Amino acid sequence: SETAMRSRLPTLRAACATTLALASACGTVAVRVPVMRPAEINMGPYSSVAVGEMRGRGDRAMSDALEEALVSTQRFQVVDREHMSSTMRELQLSSTDLADPRMASKLGRVVAAGAIIYGDVDEKYSEFPGEDRFKEKDGTDHVSYRLRGETTVRATFKVVDVSTGRLLIAKTYEERRDETNRATDARPPPIDRDSLANNARRAVLERFVKAIVPHQEYVYARFVKDSDIPQLEGGIGYAERGDWGKAEETFNAALSAAERNPKIGAKQLSHGYWDLGLSYEYAGDYDKATRMVQKAYDLGQEKDYLGELDGIRRLQADAKRVAEQAPPPEAQGAR
Repeated sequence: SETAMRSRLPTLRAACATTLALASACGTVAVRVPVMRPAEINMGPYSSVAVGEMRGRGDRAMSDALEEALVSTQRFQVVDREHMSSTMRELQLSSTDLADPRMASKLGRVVAAGAIIYGDVDEKYSEFPGEDRFKEKDGTDHVSYRLRGETTVRATFKVVDVSTGRLLIAKTYEERRDETNRATDARPPPIDRDSLANNARRAVLERFVKAIVPHQEYVYARFVKDSDIPQLEGGIGYAERGDWGKAEETFNAALSAAERNPKIGAKQLSHGYWDLGLSYEYAGDYDKATRMVQKAYDLGQEKDYLGELDGIRRLQADAKRVAEQAPPPEAQGAR
């Protein structure tokens, strides 16, 4: 999956600098946290999909890779492509006919697929040779040869509801991969064209699959440690392991002790509430997360704390959409 980074380090460092003036030491700890992101389109109602025709250069390779990618999501039942092709030939249908609701419903009566994916693909490969001449100190002449190969894969995917002919999504992606081989006084080895094409094709499909299937990304949650509340480091340790229950328990105990200590000021307490709020946020308890981060802001008046409230709302909205996009229980791989 892509890594998303959310960094509020500059302001938090400023907060630590303020606290340092009060004879305390603090710092931030970036904890890598997985979060689920929703797909662009809700494919929840479609437990079964079929791979139709991918027209153009590289069509067979892309169709095979698309079918494999769909199966690997474990999100859909994937109708066997050979069976699908045979059925469409018998019905004298092409993928473009599916834009007609009557034709789509004709196919839908005989194929157990809620949606069909088809489109166009174009793969291009180019080579760029080059050479540089140079002379050694003893006067010996040499030639440095280089060979750069570049593959571009551009694909348009269309997803159609088989029962209605409605176009659910149409997305175009392009990826480019290149490789350079070099040799001195000899021709460089040939470029591995298949590897370049496979890598570019895989990158295109990863982007498309994210458009139709919820996916995991990583963000960096920046916890704050404070020498006046050393127990926070224990909670951060649990957060680094993804044990949010233990993290919450430790942060709550640290705050309870700190609030009874008259030497602990509002700024230090805000660090504890911030850490507790983050632990609730990434555990999925968004209401408690909001209350704790709001409390951190009330005590510490740091702009990052207000920004985190927006982040909690976005994460909550994403979680709701991911839940709505959950597959039917019968959708288990290919058949």
